[in-house]
Amino acid sequence: MQVSTRGHGGRRRWMRSAVAVAVLGMVLGACSPKAPDGTSAAPSAPAVSATNTEPLRPTTAEPLPTETAEPLTPTKPTEPAATTSAPTPSATDDPGSVSGDCTRTLPAYPELSPGAQGRAVRALQCFLNDADFGPVTVDGVYGAQTRAAMKRLEATYEGPAPKPGRVDAGVWVLVISRSMGNATLKQGSKGADVTTLQRALRAAGATITVNGLFGAETKRAVQRFQDANRIGADGIVGDETLFLLKSGATIG
Repeated sequence: MQVSTRGHGGRRRWMRSAVAVAVLGMVLGACSPKAPDGTSAAPSAPAVSATNTEPLRPTTAEPLPTETAEPLTPTKPTEPAATTSAPTPSATDDPGSVSGDCTRTLPAYPELSPGAQGRAVRALQCFLNDADFGPVTVDGVYGAQTRAAMKRLEATYEGPAPKPGRVDAGVWVLVISRSMGNATLKQGSKGADVTTLQRALRAAGATITVNGLFGAETKRAVQRFQDANRIGADGIVGDETLFLLKSGATIG
């Protein structure tokens, strides 16, 4: 019986193919690591030897700088406390000052000399200030300051003062009248000049009320003054009468 070689050749080729596949499977299996349970495991990272690792060294952290945050709401700056200094006394603060207690209207204007003290001296000091012969401290003492003011007054005389420093009726009339204006005064007039006129007439020797009103009583006092000084007694205070008053004339 004749055997066909074609059949044997095909079997040999099939067997060679099977063997090749088996060998390939073995090669692949050898390349893939196995897990303990027989399954393939993914490759793991190489282990680090304990001898190659250095111990961790603690690092010293530098302190962070601290900053003070600005307040959210601006605060009002503190203002320095105001210092209150004691007020400086002015010339009008006490009775002994230039503009002190000036009572200019007196029942009578007595004679004064240096060293005198009292209410009349205060009035004299006030009149000296009124007539710009000061400044004089109104302290009621006829001292060096008052005497200096009196010297300025005496320097206005036509001749030397008959009694230097002495304040008699004529000096009273003069120093009182020097602060008057030049306006003509007559019955019906009123105001500060009338008040000053009445004081001067009282110092000259007249009995008169000092009220700032030029009435019948003041007119009679003016006529008496005019008659005593031999000028027309019309009761009107014009230029001539004013001149006599500011020169220190009296009723006598």
